[in-house]
Amino acid sequence: MKKAYSLLIVGLMVLFMVQAVSAVTSNTLIAGKIYNADYSSTIAGANVTVNCDGNVQSVASLSDGAYSVTYDGSLCFDGSSLTVSATKDSLYGSNTGIIHNEVMEGWDLAIVNVPLVPEFGIVIGILTMLGAVGVFFMIRRN
Repeated sequence: MKKAYSLLIVGLMVLFMVQAVSAVTSNTLIAGKIYNADYSSTIAGANVTVNCDGNVQSVASLSDGAYSVTYDGSLCFDGSSLTVSATKDSLYGSNTGIIHNEVMEGWDLAIVNVPLVPEFGIVIGILTMLGAVGVFFMIRRN
């Protein structure tokens, strides 16, 4: 009788261990599209960087603006937050997302679309600040 209980307990332990290992080995897919500022068209050839819990991968967007990266489920998993950044010439954009658990069988998923807008340089920043100071003194003078 003790052998039967021992075999039952060992069998249950093996079953739980297999289930735990299969949960850890699921993969994570992060995908989306890179758009222009008003989402009216996609941008091909953008440099896309995905940062999921400190694990960084880089890819280029395809001709239709789409990108995708995959992570091992132990590195980027359900509930993890991620940031997707993209650049192309003088355009820059960034967006955040959350990994959702097993949206597709065995795969966790996040879809993050990123709009690219013109990046203002230091010269434009200084001109904007000087303009704001000038307008302040003009209004104050009146």
